[in-house]
Amino acid sequence: MITTSVSLPGHAAHLWQTQHRAIMRMAVRTLRLSMHRLPPRRGTARLYNRSDVGMQIVCTRFTEAEHDALTFVAYSLRVSVSYLVYWMIMLWLKPARRQRQSAILANYEPFLTNWGKSCGIYTESLIFYPRNHPNPRPVRPHTSISSPS
Repeated sequence: MITTSVSLPGHAAHLWQTQHRAIMRMAVRTLRLSMHRLPPRRGTARLYNRSDVGMQIVCTRFTEAEHDALTFVAYSLRVSVSYLVYWMIMLWLKPARRQRQSAILANYEPFLTNWGKSCGIYTESLIFYPRNHPNPRPVRPHTSISSPS
């Protein structure tokens, strides 16, 4: 587990503290939606949570796979992980979204091609596939995230 912190508006911070696991079951859906709706951004500042109400820093724990997938999408979209967590909370608040079991799994894969004093080539991928796929790609336990059954 990776211990880190997220910055959330007060009402969302309380929900995150009490419903963290339930909200994380929506992680794959949230990441797919964000990647589908938003193109990768470059040459722009990162977006952070902004609120007129008091922000709270909440200590939280993610599995390595959850952390890798969240930071991959956050970096690509130039948003903070806190921003993605807040979006997950907002989606979780919609009862219709909570009632559906996720039928999609995600697999995060890092690829280190070259790393040295004159060059660094590091590629990441996040691949989504159906939970009941007849021939799913081999999934290493430390690199996949999924919604618990």
